[in-house]
Amino acid sequence: MRAAALCSAVVTVGALLIPAGPARAADAPVKLEAESLLPAVSATAPVEAQPDCCGVTWSGGRQLWFRAARAGDTVTVTLPAVTPGQYDLGGALTRAADYGTLRFAVDGVAVGQLFDGYAPSVQRTGAVPLGSVALTAGTHRFTVTVTGRAPASSGFFAGLDTITLQRVGALPAVTTTTYETVAETPSRGALTRVYDPGVGESSAWYFNDHTIVRHQGTGVWHAFGITHAEPGAPLQETMFGHATAPSPTGPWTKQPPALVASPAAGEQWIWAPHVVHDNGVYYMFYAAGNPDYTRYRMHLATSTDLVTWTRSPANPLFTDGWEARDPMVTRVGDQWVMYYTATTAPGGGNHIVGYRTSTDLRTWSARGTAFTSPFTGQAAGQTESPFVVRRGEWWYLFVCCDGVDYGAAYRRTAVFRSRDPLRFDGAERVAVLDAHAAEVVVDGSAWYLSHAGWGMGGLWLAPLQWTSGVVARGRVVSTGFLRADIRTWPSARIASLAVDPGGGGAYRPALDSSFRGTGPYLAVGGFGVTDAAGAPARIDVSADGSRINLAGIPFGDEPVTADWLLTVAPRWTGPALQSDVVWSVRGPTTAGVWEVAFNVDGALPMVGDPSVEARPTGDVSGMPPWSMLSADGLSVVSSHRWASAWRGDNIWYDAGHAGAAWQPLWRSGGTAWAPGQYPGGTWRFAASGVRRDVAFAGTVQAQINATP
Repeated sequence: MRAAALCSAVVTVGALLIPAGPARAADAPVKLEAESLLPAVSATAPVEAQPDCCGVTWSGGRQLWFRAARAGDTVTVTLPAVTPGQYDLGGALTRAADYGTLRFAVDGVAVGQLFDGYAPSVQRTGAVPLGSVALTAGTHRFTVTVTGRAPASSGFFAGLDTITLQRVGALPAVTTTTYETVAETPSRGALTRVYDPGVGESSAWYFNDHTIVRHQGTGVWHAFGITHAEPGAPLQETMFGHATAPSPTGPWTKQPPALVASPAAGEQWIWAPHVVHDNGVYYMFYAAGNPDYTRYRMHLATSTDLVTWTRSPANPLFTDGWEARDPMVTRVGDQWVMYYTATTAPGGGNHIVGYRTSTDLRTWSARGTAFTSPFTGQAAGQTESPFVVRRGEWWYLFVCCDGVDYGAAYRRTAVFRSRDPLRFDGAERVAVLDAHAAEVVVDGSAWYLSHAGWGMGGLWLAPLQWTSGVVARGRVVSTGFLRADIRTWPSARIASLAVDPGGGGAYRPALDSSFRGTGPYLAVGGFGVTDAAGAPARIDVSADGSRINLAGIPFGDEPVTADWLLTVAPRWTGPALQSDVVWSVRGPTTAGVWEVAFNVDGALPMVGDPSVEARPTGDVSGMPPWSMLSADGLSVVSSHRWASAWRGDNIWYDAGHAGAAWQPLWRSGGTAWAPGQYPGGTWRFAASGVRRDVAFAGTVQAQINATP
């Protein structure tokens, strides 16, 4: 029933509840009669002050009534000058059977969440959150846009009774800069088998972890690698196969084994040779296996001709676990760096790429960590066969095997890009290439990627192509309390967030892109990110840079978009970055929807919630009031506004990445998602300089759920 049909509309302009000029005390709420803001600056449909009607009594006896006729209709009014600062906006609105869904904006940039104006009968709401906004000196424009209507609604009307402004902090001193990153991205060409180790044998043989090196004098290429008869038998791999060729592409000729395991030298089996040349000597580094997997031995053999090898008397160069192996050595500045796979503790833990440094290739430093996988275990992890190369100012880490299921991930080599060769944690994953135990081979201007492994039939080679160009665009938003890298192309996400609770710009990493990144995603046809957030169709930025709205974000080939608003929202009690997501569904998805989610990709060691500091990987039904990343001297809270999403099914914790995927929709087996618009949730990120600061989390939660 239309509210207008029940009583005559009288257009009047009432008095503001605040005097003209600056607002009252900085912390006192400013309450405005919405109809008192008329006449409108602009409107695409009739707008008027409607007196009490339909059994509803509005504040001051009237409401601002916008008789919109279609989605897209807007009305803009002027907000009076108030004391400059950060404000939370609230409102009392009207719902009715012919009212539409609304979105709000200040000075042309969105604020807050979607509001559904439908109700079976006319009713005045309680306080509704309208968003957070920085208001500078002078007047500002407040716009109401009708974005659509609920399926049961018969119209697009809108009604606003009051608007309340609550000053909650000083004006944010925000610096916003755009950036464009130029770099190279690798891709793999067609694979060609260049060497079959089964030639001359009575059965099929395999090559596995290997190295390919050119003799500096003769120009002959040599390949050394784990070899054995099929099927894979890692604890019986006791020799390194050897083959030679005039070029990396062949033809390769089988040679006698280069090295055979020596139990007297502490070698029960030998794995993963890697050869480098320095000052006329070739150095072969390899893993010497034994039943104590917590103390695998890193060994060295040397040669002057790549044929005769002599073990170093310094063996073992060091020991490490679990199954520390797959060495790769390269020159970085004035030192050598050895990368290898291990786990955080000798008995197991997160799979890592460890590194050690040396000036003489014989004496090696204590272990550092170049990369930490989110996955835990012992053998067969996600940091096998590390290989690092430099291209310009960037370093690229190739590492196998990318995925949870080792069998499915066996031929998945992930590539991460970093400007620091000793730090790939949080680095961007730029490619996943179809290869196992991949080595990068350079022959003049030609680059190749190798591939080998159990059941692969030998050694394969493919062109490794590098495409140069713009690889990322975005905006860096900075205050003394936080620095956020908001990626806008080719994907939309918070690429990183660093925080300083003290406000002095001494930032510590809080969020990164080590796994899914932070932002919305879809899972269609199965769990996981099947459809990541693409580049937004439009980017709206407030004049002071404190609000960035990424509008029209696509998700793969699905008929779904999202608007994602990020707001720097400092408060008297501390800084915050607020996130509001609104989903739009235009038609049926290509398969059932398993997840509609907002992921938080942590850069701290632990992720937990009110129940526990460190959640194990897994699902927890419903949505907690907050999740928390924690480390010594730091807590980063992700606080959720209760019922800000249209539903609240589940949260999935990722202990390895300290991540939390908030899933308003979570359905094993998938479900249909009807066309329409959906409030996707409001989160506020805030930091404390205290580990596991539950009291601070409670304050953030109370604030995000307080409505003026």
